[in-house]
Amino acid sequence: MTPSRHAVRTLLPTLLLLASAVVVVVVVYWGRREMEFQRTRLSVDEAADRLADPMGPGAVLASLSRAQRDLAAFVQPSVVHIESIRRARSNDDATFSTGSGWIWDDAGHVVTAWHVVRDAEKIDVQLHDGSRRRGKIMAFDPLTDIAVISIEPARTIAATRSVAGGVQQGDLVFAFGSPLDFRFSVTGGVVSGLGRDVAGATGNRGQAYENFIQIDAPINPGSSGGPVTDHLGHVIGMSTAIASDPLSSHTNDRFTGVALAISLDMINSIVPQLLDDGRVRRGYLGVAILDTDQPAQSMLGMVNGLGGAIVTSINPDSALAKAGLQPGDILWQVGETRVTVDTLSELLAAGNTAVHASHIFGDDPFDPRVLNCSTEAADIVATSLDTPLYKLLEPSDAPAAGVLITTPTLGGPADKAGLRRGDIIVSINGRPTRSVDQLRAIISTCIPDTAIGVRVWRPDGALASGRFLEISATLSDRLSQ
Repeated sequence: MTPSRHAVRTLLPTLLLLASAVVVVVVVYWGRREMEFQRTRLSVDEAADRLADPMGPGAVLASLSRAQRDLAAFVQPSVVHIESIRRARSNDDATFSTGSGWIWDDAGHVVTAWHVVRDAEKIDVQLHDGSRRRGKIMAFDPLTDIAVISIEPARTIAATRSVAGGVQQGDLVFAFGSPLDFRFSVTGGVVSGLGRDVAGATGNRGQAYENFIQIDAPINPGSSGGPVTDHLGHVIGMSTAIASDPLSSHTNDRFTGVALAISLDMINSIVPQLLDDGRVRRGYLGVAILDTDQPAQSMLGMVNGLGGAIVTSINPDSALAKAGLQPGDILWQVGETRVTVDTLSELLAAGNTAVHASHIFGDDPFDPRVLNCSTEAADIVATSLDTPLYKLLEPSDAPAAGVLITTPTLGGPADKAGLRRGDIIVSINGRPTRSVDQLRAIISTCIPDTAIGVRVWRPDGALASGRFLEISATLSDRLSQ
């Protein structure tokens, strides 16, 4: 037997063993794949059965789907698509724009955003059934971006407005309109936030009286003026703006995840006045106010620093404390020298006897009293007038959010009601006032000559504590121009 044949006989069992092993591996592999496939198929069949079971978990999704179809069927007939044409003053070129609106009542009044129909020479309104009608501007209020136009009222269905309490963060919402000219669309989302202001979200558009609802339901150009509803299809607001990134150098008018809607409270206050009088009467409280994140010098009306240091704490056994100096006092001058935070210790250590001081919440902080006593540097801890007001008020446990009154107008509603300098307004008629814009918006929805409930926090004279007060004030009248 040749060596080669012997080698083959020797290797043959090994080769057969290897071949058998390969076959086994392949069989096991494909068997495992088949088992996994069968398990997947079984899982699919079981999921299909559960979804189809009228008593199973699929019933929840089916119910949600039916509810959203019903909601769309309920709301859509009250939604309109608006096309407006405006001409440039310098030539005959026409500008064409689109937006949305919703039917206010059975008299053919349509509510939309003012910027949708601003300066329009021709307005075309398309109803949900496809019919078109000519629109005419009845009245408008640029400060709230609300306008009312009229159309032929025949065969129109008015929207249902919510009569429930205010919306809350997390509530489901649905936005109707014509985003990017995709007419009569609906998108869904939640209330992301409340009390949003224009400058903080879309860039400063000038003075405005808006108290936005922030939603994450997608809206785009063409959505403005469309209704925003709750889960029942009841209108709770109106789409008006898309937030943009104030830090970005690129302008983007597409949805960014932050959409803004005018609240129904605002709309209910403005639209009836526009229909009845063609103008808006705004409640007027008569106060100069500041957000509490502003520096203390803003409360004094100081644009540039004029020196001065605010006392935050003082040794009660010191000569200055016994002479009447207290936390919240502004030190303007020691001896003949103007005070700054940097020079205060040196001036006090010199033992001057004439200290000019006034209280930051006093009637006239620029008319200081003079305290005559010896001074020591270790007696006082002071801070700069650049310090934010909320920091200044922290030791007295002031509310975290609110609007601080800098000056009540003499003889105005606030002055007559007893509101005073240094009060922090935390709510109006139970509605929180976390910012100047929010306070302005709430007041503007209140009809003049009506009483409002103002909840304020009032610091004590030494800024060591404070107390809450409930004050009633009767608003006066200020017409929009």
